[in-house]
Amino acid sequence: MRNTIVLVRTDNFQKASVALADLVRYGGMKIRGDPRIIPPALSDWAFEKISDEKPRKKFKAHVVAQIDLPPKKAIGRLMDIHPPAHILVIPPDTEVWEELMRLWGTFEKLRGFHPPKRTKAEELKRKREKKTEGEWELEEF
Repeated sequence: MRNTIVLVRTDNFQKASVALADLVRYGGMKIRGDPRIIPPALSDWAFEKISDEKPRKKFKAHVVAQIDLPPKKAIGRLMDIHPPAHILVIPPDTEVWEELMRLWGTFEKLRGFHPPKRTKAEELKRKREKKTEGEWELEEF
């Protein structure tokens, strides 16, 4: 299966890590493998190819990551959350995707990124299950 790629463009790598964590926590996406740092020129090229316009702002941090959702679903979820970065979804059937995957092994891994332990939905589910278990324990005595 070909994973969708997200391109995160922002001012620093800490914001990129926060944006990726937001994709996991609030967008319900799973990051596959390690996010990678890419050169600004490659990021600008990818932006131009996908959006059909030149980038208006120069960013200092450019990160790509593979996610587990199809492009349409990823775009829909991105519109619901507002991460602290400019994020572009790169579908698997594009020239940009092919080029990024060809170069993937040459990109440096983004250090310091760890996906959140649980998403909000998982946390709520866990709390409900715990509450239900607590009610059963009270009834047993």
